[in-house]
Amino acid sequence: MTAEYSGNLLQSIAAKVALVYRIVNHGNKIIRSVYWKIFFGSLGSGSHVRGPITVVGKPAGIAIGDRFQIWHRCFLTVGNSGSISCGNDGHLGVDVYINATKGNVRIGNNVAIAAKVQIYSYSDTFAPTKLIGELKKEADVTIGNNVLIGSGAIILPGVTIGDGAIVGAGSVVTKDIDEFEIVAGIPARKIKNRPR
Repeated sequence: MTAEYSGNLLQSIAAKVALVYRIVNHGNKIIRSVYWKIFFGSLGSGSHVRGPITVVGKPAGIAIGDRFQIWHRCFLTVGNSGSISCGNDGHLGVDVYINATKGNVRIGNNVAIAAKVQIYSYSDTFAPTKLIGELKKEADVTIGNNVLIGSGAIILPGVTIGDGAIVGAGSVVTKDIDEFEIVAGIPARKIKNRPR
């Protein structure tokens, strides 16, 4: 066997292995897509779950619009009285955590939620005359259209984020944000307005 023949044989084998890999990978994408369409309450056209995610509770309480991307390691919790709905053309970044054990989380169209964001419609709270753990806060979270939420931000129960708003990375949002406001900090405070 000549060196030239050996090289051509190796190239041929490598090309066939690459083809098999592409076929298997494409098949896995189709299987994952069908699985999530069955698993979620709804999964819109062109939407994808891009890796392993964790869903706890009632997956039928999750509705995903068209062309929406959910990246790997997201953790979604949906209770019997909660729901998560995501509009069209947005995404949940890597490691996003959404707790809708009770209460609803509504995410509009064209919303970018960056990595490690946490959104809660249900959480522990406190009062001076009560023991820790005796009180829970349950309130819907609504995120409007064309919103950007920076990495590591935390959105607490009862918050409404208006259309076009931007939440800075690492912010803790405890109250409503008006349309086209840019907020940042702990707690999140208005920095300025975006141009419309």
